[in-house]
Amino acid sequence: MKLLRSLAPLVLIVALIVGMGIVTTAQMSESVLHAAHDAEWTGLDPHVASTVSSFHVLANVVESLTTNNDSLELTPLLATDWSQSEDGATWTFNLREGVMFSNGVEMTSEHVVFSMNRILDPDTGSGRVASVGGAGTVWEAMGDYSVTVTTPEPNAILPILLSSRATAVVHPDSVDENGVIVVPIGTGPFTVEDLDGTISMTLAKNENYWQEGLPLLDAVEITVIQEDAAREAALIGGEVDFVTSVGRQAVAALQENPDVTVLVSPALAYKYIGLNLMREPYDDVRVRQAIAYAINRDDLCAAGDFGLCTPLYGGPIDTASPWHFDYAPYSQNIEKAKALMAEAGYADGFDMELMPTSTYQDTVRQAQVLQAQLAAIGIRTTINAPEWAEWLELEGNFRYDGYICSWNGLIDVEQYYYLQHRTDEVFNFTGYSDPAFDALVEEGRTISDFDERYAIYEQANQILVDAVPYVYFYNPAFVRAMSPSVQGYVLRPDNNNLYMNTWLEG
Repeated sequence: MKLLRSLAPLVLIVALIVGMGIVTTAQMSESVLHAAHDAEWTGLDPHVASTVSSFHVLANVVESLTTNNDSLELTPLLATDWSQSEDGATWTFNLREGVMFSNGVEMTSEHVVFSMNRILDPDTGSGRVASVGGAGTVWEAMGDYSVTVTTPEPNAILPILLSSRATAVVHPDSVDENGVIVVPIGTGPFTVEDLDGTISMTLAKNENYWQEGLPLLDAVEITVIQEDAAREAALIGGEVDFVTSVGRQAVAALQENPDVTVLVSPALAYKYIGLNLMREPYDDVRVRQAIAYAINRDDLCAAGDFGLCTPLYGGPIDTASPWHFDYAPYSQNIEKAKALMAEAGYADGFDMELMPTSTYQDTVRQAQVLQAQLAAIGIRTTINAPEWAEWLELEGNFRYDGYICSWNGLIDVEQYYYLQHRTDEVFNFTGYSDPAFDALVEEGRTISDFDERYAIYEQANQILVDAVPYVYFYNPAFVRAMSPSVQGYVLRPDNNNLYMNTWLEG
């Protein structure tokens, strides 16, 4: 809860920047928001999707049992309350009555059990098995409006894990004959219409939505504009009302434009390079540590996000978080990096391919800076910057030396460590494996006391930082921009893109 309290004033400031006021019927009539998203969604199956671009849409269509409000406090959503058994192995969630799917069918416990079992089913290929209790978990309907969850081991943080839209409750008719969800039937404030591949869609108001009076918009027409300059020009020219991202080099100029409102929020996110431990020489921890010592994070921050960021010299968590750990050994030290390279047998260096993505130009700029920095210790780099879909395929199949990316939406400490670093987890794309680390992050899931969890994750963090499967660069900021007519939008540190309370003024 310390993290939630520390971020609440920042979120409130962001909300006030947008402007809150009395919404009249006239203001809301025929209100269609034209939004430009910065990247193509990679699928709309909430149980399988793994990209921010997908969840920027899905957050408006599907809902989970719990959620984090705009102050990032854990609150009820489709569940009204929950309790844990004395032995810690069983949770009971009571469901909200009268919640309708967009197809007009009332949500019941059977729909919850169906959705969670679909995530647990290996054939689904979901990366969120751990978020619904883990393999061997049993979800059971107890009447129409209650479910029980029995986990193989006590799980103290299940309600936190279930706040992700990746654990959404969907109607079974969402799933086609191949077991795939192309367009989900959810309980959220909008439905997907006029879907054109991965480049445009309309989010239409869900007339069956259970929260009275919401959403305030009739529709959100979404177009993908990947190039920063083109997206910003569309906003300035009035072609769109709202953009999900702004090129950091343009922030200052847009802030001076009276026809544009710019929101900046601290980000629960980190940017990094992931190293392929399945390949030589990255399987040698001395090489990975040499890379960590070779880089100048201030230069990476300046190039990637034009200074809107905080460098990281150890683990992934910013100093503003109560989950921050002080262990930070990797200030730039070229001589130490060279010594480690020589000790590993690479005094003359080696060839390396850096893999940013052209879809996110900050990663390309970071790669260009890394190219110069790594040359100082003899690493000769080339840059391969595929588009997002190809990049994901290469990453997912370990066909890279070092990939450059970010990880978003991190509120609880578990979300920084478990899914990307535990052995064989679906989002572990470096091949990192350490039984001691695994045991600690698994133990951390069984404990609710903050101080006890902190001590456990502090140990896990040091093991991870010393092993360096990731070299962390910095914590960024999130930036959105919009027409002054756009009201009520809240830019959240977890990057949850919600249109439900947004309206157009005038």
